[in-house]
Amino acid sequence: MTDSMYEKAIIHYQSLHPMLQKRYRLGGSSTFCGEGVMSEIKGGSLFVRMLLKTGVFFRCFFSERGKDIPFTIENKNRLNGVEWNRTFFFKGKTRYFDAVMEYDERENRILDYFGKPHILLSELHLEASSAGGLVITSGKQWLLIGGKKILLPAWLCGSSTVYEAYDEEMNCFSIKVHVKNRILGTLFFYRGTFRETEGEIC
Repeated sequence: MTDSMYEKAIIHYQSLHPMLQKRYRLGGSSTFCGEGVMSEIKGGSLFVRMLLKTGVFFRCFFSERGKDIPFTIENKNRLNGVEWNRTFFFKGKTRYFDAVMEYDERENRILDYFGKPHILLSELHLEASSAGGLVITSGKQWLLIGGKKILLPAWLCGSSTVYEAYDEEMNCFSIKVHVKNRILGTLFFYRGTFRETEGEIC
């Protein structure tokens, strides 16, 4: 079987917890569906949250904050990459964070296209931690307008750090995401847990 793009891109892939290896072994027509709860979604000044409101139109960012927010995650393999569709169920509102990840073989990196339609592109670097978790950090970012890629200066970028792990005692995946900007500080932060939903169609 051909290695998935994550098996190629994740440094020390074999050091990941076996459940994370299974989760990221997305190839062929395979999918991953999960559901869980974000124990908290927070961060961002009033100004930042006003800016994030515009992301609702592109299904990639939102300004809502809260605790114990139910969510689902769907990963679907496709010809040139993997779809990432995340849905958050706030009281009275449903928000989306959709993206497509593609593998850049020449640079051995993942390219993350945010939104529908795509409005932002970020390079990602993935590495297994010594504890078997997955650490994802962002690199260069581009604004996508009219079919053109505009490289963003570092002071305009949202620097992200993602840590995903598998908790054997709770029998679930855990996720923690922190996105910040040099000038504006934290843009948003969330953490939670989720389990794979067996036998369901994404």
